[in-house]
Amino acid sequence: MCRAILPNLFTIGNLFCGFVAIHYILHGKMIPAAQLILLGAALDKMDGFIARLVGKDSAFGIEFDSLVDICTFGIGPALMIYLSYLNTGWGLIIAFVYLLCGALRLARFNTVSHENMDDEKSDFYMGLPIPMAAICLTQYVAFAERSFASPHTVPLAVSLVLLLSFVMLSRFDYDTMPNFRANSPRDRLKQIYFLGLVTLMIHPRTQDYFFVLIMIYILIGLYRRVVSVFRDEVTQHA
Repeated sequence: MCRAILPNLFTIGNLFCGFVAIHYILHGKMIPAAQLILLGAALDKMDGFIARLVGKDSAFGIEFDSLVDICTFGIGPALMIYLSYLNTGWGLIIAFVYLLCGALRLARFNTVSHENMDDEKSDFYMGLPIPMAAICLTQYVAFAERSFASPHTVPLAVSLVLLLSFVMLSRFDYDTMPNFRANSPRDRLKQIYFLGLVTLMIHPRTQDYFFVLIMIYILIGLYRRVVSVFRDEVTQHA
């Protein structure tokens, strides 16, 4: 019984992070809200890892996780970007596009997950996962607030929202978490990238570079798609 509850405790923690983040967003405290969404993403990753570790990767867990994700990684970031830079009628629609694409991405992921529950996990996601889109969007707000005062902040915010919405629904390949037991050159690069992200995230003097590294991850998916079109490659997805 405890083994079945344990993964859901991480999901509940994710929901709590999303709820408190929305509270901060409504009070104009965007940087702590962005950090809470980042923590929610870490808990979201842990709930899946723990579920597979204890052998309790269930249909209920998948559905519960997605309902929580739409709060933490859908509503929270959409509200943050709207109140920060898109506070107009058109801006409301653009923020909603992000939320809608995130919901569709989760629905597609659930469908694939139910069909392939017994299959081995792939090294790639199909389309950008919504937690990574949420981190990118909220870290952009934090980055702009801390050190990027520019007249181009709003156009860049619009472009970023539309880009993230597109790649969430795309069939582009995005790397999953690195396998730290693997020794291939590609896996070593993934490990270095992941550890670099963690280092930039926790060190106060390097947090602005965290957003840059997240953008590299987003753009690598686009680059990989262009290359695969010319090579006519087919990939199995998580």
